[in-house]
Amino acid sequence: MSNQYFTNPIVLDTFTGAIDVSSSMGNATGTPIFVKSIEWQTPTNTAHTCTITDAVGGNTIFSEKCTTENQSIIKYYNTWLKNLCIALAAGAHMGSGKIIVVM
Repeated sequence: MSNQYFTNPIVLDTFTGAIDVSSSMGNATGTPIFVKSIEWQTPTNTAHTCTITDAVGGNTIFSEKCTTENQSIIKYYNTWLKNLCIALAAGAHMGSGKIIVVM
């Protein structure tokens, strides 16, 4: 499956490059997004991490480490966020699973 930016929820499951959600939706980088929740769905390995920031090298919005294989982690926001960015650098990306963003 490929990333789905034009649905609610947004589904991110392909991490072949850095992801900037605002620009992937056709908006300028940094365009605010109203986010109800972010779920890291079924990470497969306890060594995996997931970090989402509000800009490339920006403030951390979501940062979790898998503690139980195949157990999802969800956080609720109900607020406007500057952006959602996932980098592809060691320790700063998706190790496994999907990201589900409910708007």
